[in-house]
Amino acid sequence: MRARSLLPYGMKTTTAAVACFVTSLLTACGGAAAQSNAKAVADALTGEEKLAAEKSPECRLFTPVELAKYAGESLGPGRVAAMGTGCQWLARGDASVLIQVAPARYHEPHKGAPGFRPIPDVGTRGFVEQSMGAWNAGAITGEKTVVVSVSGKGASDATAIALLKETIARRAK
Repeated sequence: MRARSLLPYGMKTTTAAVACFVTSLLTACGGAAAQSNAKAVADALTGEEKLAAEKSPECRLFTPVELAKYAGESLGPGRVAAMGTGCQWLARGDASVLIQVAPARYHEPHKGAPGFRPIPDVGTRGFVEQSMGAWNAGAITGEKTVVVSVSGKGASDATAIALLKETIARRAK
């Protein structure tokens, strides 16, 4: 299965450039230990650390089988995504699920997106929208913003909202 990224091309390039810069900076400042730390930073930024998914709180929230009902297709194992702030599960086709948790200051509903509407009964400033072939839903809960993205045969505004609610409930446990 070929991994796909939800990041636009320019963002992928920027992520790779940041990883290279951080790696070179840390390597230049401290020998073998710095090289090891630089590799860990680069792996975390690019999501390539194999064990990162096991350590990620977002990747531990759901199994691929549980998420398949939202996407409408079977999904592979979770992988660290969104520069370490989330987890993404991919299908063999175009389906995917992404869960991202970030500081609340990064909450950004895209009010001009197709299908945008507020969802006042979920967290603070809850919303649902359609973007890049996926349905996204998000809300602020406490000090964090939680955003989910669902694409595939089962994706809809209702499945994105249901996944957001379940994600928030599981994070609260």
